[in-house]
Amino acid sequence: MPREQPKKHSERSENVTGCDRSPHVLLIEDDEEMLNMLSEALMQEGYRVTKCTETLDWLLSCIHCSGKDMSSSANNSFDVVISDIRLPKMGGLDALRIINDLDCAEICPPTIFITAFGDEETHSMARKLGAAEVLDKPFDINDLIRKVCELVST
Repeated sequence: MPREQPKKHSERSENVTGCDRSPHVLLIEDDEEMLNMLSEALMQEGYRVTKCTETLDWLLSCIHCSGKDMSSSANNSFDVVISDIRLPKMGGLDALRIINDLDCAEICPPTIFITAFGDEETHSMARKLGAAEVLDKPFDINDLIRKVCELVST
């Protein structure tokens, strides 16, 4: 018997942005299985996805764009960052703290954190640093896609 496919949000995802290009998501996750699963789900919804396993790409992107007009580098910029909080070299909270310290936060895309270690203190710190959302693993992929859709439509 065929498996039922999850509901798609692609019509909303593609139309809410009001732009000619599909929104670009930077996905940072050190668990390869989770990285690939989330990437596939986002791509099925019409998002372009750049996958990486550490926060360095995020930091470099924010630093690179800090002195530029974001519209001139649209193909290289990200519309949303989804990052695990706990990563081997530098965690997501540490990366966001550095971005804030470098005064790059205003030009960097909104951030959604995902974590298997989500306590109230972690959630509070993430929001204090400017995270748009924190989702505790396991989470409903449709909740993540809805949040990404909200963030790219604003």
